[in-house]
Amino acid sequence: MHIPVLKKEVIEVFTYLADKDGFFVDGTLGLGGHSLALLKSFPKSRFKIIGIDKDSSAQKIAEKNIDEKKLSDRFILVHTDFSNIKEILIDLQIGEIDGALIDLGVSSLQLDQKERGFSFEDPTALLDMRMDQSQKVDARFILNNYPKWDLEKILKEYGEEKFAKNIAKNITQARVERHFETVGELLAVLMQSIPKKQIYGSKKHFATNTFRALRMEVNHEVDRLEKTVNDFVEHLKAGSKIAIITFHSIEDRIVKNTLRTLSNPCECPAEIPYCVCGKKPSVELISNKPIIPTEDELKSNPRARSAKMRVAIKI
Repeated sequence: MHIPVLKKEVIEVFTYLADKDGFFVDGTLGLGGHSLALLKSFPKSRFKIIGIDKDSSAQKIAEKNIDEKKLSDRFILVHTDFSNIKEILIDLQIGEIDGALIDLGVSSLQLDQKERGFSFEDPTALLDMRMDQSQKVDARFILNNYPKWDLEKILKEYGEEKFAKNIAKNITQARVERHFETVGELLAVLMQSIPKKQIYGSKKHFATNTFRALRMEVNHEVDRLEKTVNDFVEHLKAGSKIAIITFHSIEDRIVKNTLRTLSNPCECPAEIPYCVCGKKPSVELISNKPIIPTEDELKSNPRARSAKMRVAIKI
């Protein structure tokens, strides 16, 4: 079941769209939940939504959901990565946008389609993890071809995995005998690589960090994020907002630091009493703290538990 995360809070952030007739960008359209909620909340509005998603399966379902609501004329659907926002707006001949939302989480559709390998619940599923099914590199390619030191690096940086060194060593040893194909084959190696007390004594599944690291590497979820946030902000109209929802500390840290730099870009030494570098802020932070789900939301949607939303307004 698809439940948009922080739906009420997203609507509150973008209340100013009620009387707008420009363009709003949903950078990760998914099944259309957030965008449809915005249009339902502001029935007299006239703005159009540029709905971006690189997952063709999700986009087909979103298109069906939009058609059922008879709102097709309010959407421009684009099948690509939201990091291409500059090229998207050039192609559409749109200079500025009236707001943007980016939800960096894995969608319910992707998690529930066990055959796509995002989840560790089905040991027979192929290790895929591609959000864009047209790209060549999947999780199997990474496991079977990356050198040991690269595997260790992504497990540490993206998965924050304590046992990255041991896991990387065992993966490279195991693939000599047989190439990785299924979720179960990777789980077997992880069980050999992680101490038993961590496997059986932790609330979090022992494969969580490794699967997250692989997914992030397959889909380039982090390496373009800082530039992408800057690109989105560059195209915002003055007074318009950007909201970004993250689901783990790595992405949240990048978003937080990027927005803070945009809100205070001055590079002058602290001992200088006034700015001489000439760099001006381009956004104002709505709050230094992220917006998080309420207890009521967590009861109805446990998958929202790690969600954090940061919001900035274009100066």
